[in-house]
Amino acid sequence: MNYRVRITEEAAVLFMKYGIRAVTMDSIANHLGMSKRTIYEHFADKDELLVSVINNMAKKQKDVFRKIMDDADNVIEALFEMLRVASLHFSNTNPTYFMDLKKYHYKVYEMICQKGDIKNYEMSLAMLRRGIEEKIFRDDINIEIVNTGIHSAIDAIRDNEDLLPEKYSSFEIVDNLLFNFLLGIATPEGQQLINKYKEQKKIELNA
Repeated sequence: MNYRVRITEEAAVLFMKYGIRAVTMDSIANHLGMSKRTIYEHFADKDELLVSVINNMAKKQKDVFRKIMDDADNVIEALFEMLRVASLHFSNTNPTYFMDLKKYHYKVYEMICQKGDIKNYEMSLAMLRRGIEEKIFRDDINIEIVNTGIHSAIDAIRDNEDLLPEKYSSFEIVDNLLFNFLLGIATPEGQQLINKYKEQKKIELNA
């Protein structure tokens, strides 16, 4: 493993555990047992390191989600498994991570809010097309508009500071912002399938 990859991997662990602001370049160097100068030979500043961390995490997530899509019997099964994986990831992440990203590294935050590899618009479009082919989603929807709506709902779930975990459960937030949206674009058969998986996976998504 080269230095750049090693620094990226270990910085990700620290950022997720302690939050971004609490982790300094000094603390990363100490954790890795290397000089801060070595880190700066590979990354100009903390923002560049953070971009590397986020891109690396996005690539890993894409690989996991692609396998889930390949293995699932239908698009709803795939969706709920992706939500389970994402829920587990968020539960293991320091809540200040996202607040720090938005408050202290806004340029990086803006980057991840754009269409592209990190937001993975192509995969969600593929899921919508598959859902139409499986007669789970209606064939009269505009998938480009719907795809934008889905990502807006996901952004609201992740970034809305009013949706406090002590006030709302994870399932309640996802149910109201995402599942109701999906029910609106689903066929009657798709609605039945969504409701079936909602009951089966409710406990897992609340974990």
